[in-house]
Amino acid sequence: MKRTLVFSLLSCTLLVACTSPKVHRRTAPAPFGYNGNYSEYVAPEGVPPVAPDTSIPEATPTPAPQPAPAATPLPARREAVYGIPVPGKLGFMKSPFHPEAGLIDYRGLPSGTEVKDPYTPGKIILVP
Repeated sequence: MKRTLVFSLLSCTLLVACTSPKVHRRTAPAPFGYNGNYSEYVAPEGVPPVAPDTSIPEATPTPAPQPAPAATPLPARREAVYGIPVPGKLGFMKSPFHPEAGLIDYRGLPSGTEVKDPYTPGKIILVP
C-alpha cells in the first residue's frame, strides 16, 4: 500500500516537473497594411489610396401590390340542433325532432359532428 502511494506521488511529481507552465505560441506577422489600428490602413508604397465610393445607387422601383383575391362566399350554415343524450346510455342520443322515436348510436364520433337524423329526412343533428 505504501509502495503504491509513494510510486503514484513520485510519478505525479515527475509529470508536473516535465511540463512547461508557459505555452509558446508563434505569433503571425501583422497583415499587410495593418499598423495596429483597424480604422487606419496604410497603403503600400507606390499604390495610391482608394477613396470610398460615395455615389448613391439607383433605386429599383418596387412592384405595385397585387390586389387581394375576391373573398369566396361561405356556404350557408345548415340549421343543426344538438341531439338529446340518453341518461345512463353513453354513446346514444334521441332525435330532437322526434324524441319518441328510437335511439341513435353515435359511439366513436367526437362531439359536434354532424349526423343525419334517420327519423327525419333532410335534418342534421349535432353529436352532444
